[in-house]
Order: sequence, then C-alpha cells, then structure tokens
Amino acid sequence: MTERERAINQDLHVLDEAHRLGRITRAEYRARRRRVLGSLYDSSGVVTARKTLVPGIATTQRARHVHQGPADASAASGRALTTLLTMRPGLPWKPLLAILAGAVLLVFVACWLLRGA
Repeated sequence: MTERERAINQDLHVLDEAHRLGRITRAEYRARRRRVLGSLYDSSGVVTARKTLVPGIATTQRARHVHQGPADASAASGRALTTLLTMRPGLPWKPLLAILAGAVLLVFVACWLLRGA
C-alpha cells in the first residue's frame, strides 16, 4: 500500500469516526467521502484499485442502449439479469458431483446390507 493510499485510508477513518459520533451530518459525510475517494482517481480517470469488477459483454451492450422506450422494459430487465449472472462466480460442480455420487453409493451399500440381514 502506498503512502497516498494510507493517507486516504486515514482520512476515511477520521471521517467515519466523525460521522459515527454525530459531529457531521449525513450529507456532509457523503460529500466529504466523495471528495476523499475522488482523490483515488488518476488524471487519466483510471481507478487505482487493484481488484475491480470487469463488466461482461451484457454491460457494455446495455451502455449502448441508454435511450429506451417503455416497451423495452422487459428486454432491459432481461439484460440486467444476464449482467448479474455473468458477474456471479460459477459453482464448483466437480465437488458437488463427487458428494452426490458418494451419497448415492452410500444408499446402495445401506440397501445391500439391510437386504442381506
């Protein structure tokens, strides 16, 4: 973490403490927080955060279709759902498959043992 990031973290900590103790209003807190976080941006407009979300294809396509009529509301909601699903991490299907196979095998063994008794 650079000195600049440490200074910004310290400023945010002080700002949060002041808001928590009621020394500043909510509107003032938000305005000051925006200014502090605005200093994270480079002059080129690139955020210096290391782990940012990369928008999927649906997000970039949605940005092109900003002006929509009310008839496109269902299409917009479908694109929003697609965007959320593309940003969601995938389920680890191999461990789930192994657990399911183990459970099925356990049921077969239990049935076989109970039939033999």
